[in-house]
Amino acid sequence: MGQKEKGWKMPNSTNSAPEAPFHHFCSRVDRILEAREGQVFANLSEGVVTYDELLREMNSLDTAFQNLGLSTGDRVAIFSKNDRAIIVLFLSLLRSGFTPVIGDGDVRGSEIEDCLEVCQPAVIFADADLLSNPTVIEKIPASRRIQTDTVKGTPAIHGTQTIAELIDTQANPTRKTFEYTPEVAMLVFTSGTTSLPKAVELTYANLVAQLGIFSDAYGFDSDIKLLNFLPLHHVDGIIRGPLTALWFGGSVHRSIPFSVQNIQKILASISELKITHFISVPAMLSIVERIGQINVHAFQEPNFKFVLSSADVLTDKLWTRFEQTFNVPVVNAYGLSEVVCDALFAGPDETTRQIGTLGRPVGCNVQILDAEGLPVTQGEVGELAISGPTVMKGYFNDIVQTDQVLRDGKFLTGDYVQQTEAGLFKFVGRKKTAIVMAGVTIYPEAVTSVLANMPKIEEAVVFGVADVTRNQRLVAALVPKPGEKITSADAAAYCRENLSAERTPSEFRILESLPRTPSGKVRMNELASPEFEKKKNLSAKDVLSIAAFCFGVPEEQLSSDSTPFNTEGWDSLAHMTLIEEIELQFEIMLSASQIAQIASLGDAISFVKEATD
Repeated sequence: MGQKEKGWKMPNSTNSAPEAPFHHFCSRVDRILEAREGQVFANLSEGVVTYDELLREMNSLDTAFQNLGLSTGDRVAIFSKNDRAIIVLFLSLLRSGFTPVIGDGDVRGSEIEDCLEVCQPAVIFADADLLSNPTVIEKIPASRRIQTDTVKGTPAIHGTQTIAELIDTQANPTRKTFEYTPEVAMLVFTSGTTSLPKAVELTYANLVAQLGIFSDAYGFDSDIKLLNFLPLHHVDGIIRGPLTALWFGGSVHRSIPFSVQNIQKILASISELKITHFISVPAMLSIVERIGQINVHAFQEPNFKFVLSSADVLTDKLWTRFEQTFNVPVVNAYGLSEVVCDALFAGPDETTRQIGTLGRPVGCNVQILDAEGLPVTQGEVGELAISGPTVMKGYFNDIVQTDQVLRDGKFLTGDYVQQTEAGLFKFVGRKKTAIVMAGVTIYPEAVTSVLANMPKIEEAVVFGVADVTRNQRLVAALVPKPGEKITSADAAAYCRENLSAERTPSEFRILESLPRTPSGKVRMNELASPEFEKKKNLSAKDVLSIAAFCFGVPEEQLSSDSTPFNTEGWDSLAHMTLIEEIELQFEIMLSASQIAQIASLGDAISFVKEATD
């Protein structure tokens, strides 16, 4: 492509007005699409997408959006499990100046009603099962309901069109021109304090600034080949995947579904595809670290740069273990949807890639504030506030919650941090999880980091629960390493040596696994629920009953023929939960090879029988 594309910089000359972010975005994308002719843009489970195909389909959708009667500022909802459809639609909508809102393709029941109420879309692109939802039928006219999970020639439900039909409306579509200059680029759903989700409003200026920061912080250029399996309805998946690949003229790869069975294939693909970066989250790294140890040289390829971890707290233990096991640098990034993706970076340069820290900010300004909103002194704990070009416009149609977090141009993250003498930032805890006992403020995440280093512990999480006499008390959930046993007394003794009395949990729950979301985050509300203690004590007499508990389905629905493809709730994280439960209940240790070979419950039953015999 010639000179490698870098991030957008504001012109220095005061005599020339900077190009509007929307037009800058479009002109750069158009330039990349034409310059990368014949190159691979995306390697997906639905097949390879070249830059030629992407350009033709985006041009075709330009016309389709106009025919649908979309106007500037209109929001377009995308709820699909079809990666190809999500990516092409998302990029096309951004370039056409309409506002994509990507939701979870697995959303069900009243959840879809909440999402539609928040974003109020003019058009919805979704899979057949969701288009059959009565709320969707009631709120969105048939002419504006487009089915995404069909192939060419397959009739759509309810007389709606398919995305394939929209794309094939022109044999040789040309780029349409748009006279308007929209500000808002996209909406991203995030959890709220009310029953409704919040929709983060990100502008074109936000996106362009973040992509420029990627260039400065990570050194991204046209050579990038990103391995990214993260959900596309999260910024970590859609922005650090397809959008970043297009912006720099590189490629994104997610053709092999992330699962325990596929770990070895995924590691092998790093060499085959000449991958440069693995974009991940801590829960995913934990799975790779355990299952992938028979291929410890997977990341030792000349093209590979580093592993990027984000979206959750990366414990010192996992960070150290992963780097030592695979002899590869792990970069830890801190960010939120409200600032697009990443704001603080621990790496890739060695001065900031310090284990246990969030590194330093790039492309933004940060402050640590006290309860009065004033900067704290060096080394003190306070709330992290971020200001700069990536800070969101606000929460869509929600002035109240917007005003709670945006103050004088600063975004109040709700996360407590402190700055080291070296100028690096360390995560301490979250404002919403901090608890007060006997006048002392305690950050459960700080206690978690201590317990995570306890011998024989695989995972730990500390949280507060309601208490009649003390208002709140501290509880620790601990998951032993496979084959290991610990007791509450062991944990209490460890705390006496490593924690002050007021920071020592009053209760220790020894669990087989932690409940997690599809993106790998611990379900804290479920863990702190009084009902969870009852669930974890369910009888597990055999593999089927254990599996029923892990997948959240009735045991009568399962058999030895149950597989991830015909069993609801059996995803990669649930698979690891199943393995951990089996090992603890039967007091056995399955090898990495055995774990990788479990493709059905029948396989699991066979390995258990073999081990117990």
